[in-house]
Amino acid sequence: MKRSVGRSVIATAIAGLFSAGMNGAHGAGFALIEQNASGMGNAYAGAAAVAEDASTIYFNPAGMSLLEGNQFSAAGHAIILKAEFSGTGTNPAAFGGGPATGGTGGDAGGTSAVPNLYLTYGVDERWDLGLGINVPFGLATEYDDNWLGRFQGIKSEITTININPSVSYRISDTFSIGGGINYQQVD
Repeated sequence: MKRSVGRSVIATAIAGLFSAGMNGAHGAGFALIEQNASGMGNAYAGAAAVAEDASTIYFNPAGMSLLEGNQFSAAGHAIILKAEFSGTGTNPAAFGGGPATGGTGGDAGGTSAVPNLYLTYGVDERWDLGLGINVPFGLATEYDDNWLGRFQGIKSEITTININPSVSYRISDTFSIGGGINYQQVD
């Protein structure tokens, strides 16, 4: 019995490695990591552990206990997206047959603004309250009307707003806990 379970675990692990490596899609899609200015400066290295400003609300609300006084942090990021299609393996979905005609669709990207703001309020030496408003998902693509893949899609767009009230409690000088709720509207 023990040998059978061990073989099953090994076989499952090997199958998982091959399926993830060969068939997995490794992309962020419409996810946006641009959630604060201080994180952009260090490529978000250690984002869950660093509490430099009020934007710690997004990555680690317990970090509010390390901030002094009340804090406000706001930033805006410009994303300049370039999305160009290249390939020949598409057929019109509506007709399921012959070769598709049309161009490459041009540049489907554009420029988008990604704002965020965070506010912390120190209630007393142990409790802190925070509010974050940000955009964790978004962007849009729009190809020309006559592009090769027009039967699959021309325009894709996602806009979100995330409202994140948070609280932290300092248990000791070296240990704090925190949490929050994300309310997100997606269009």
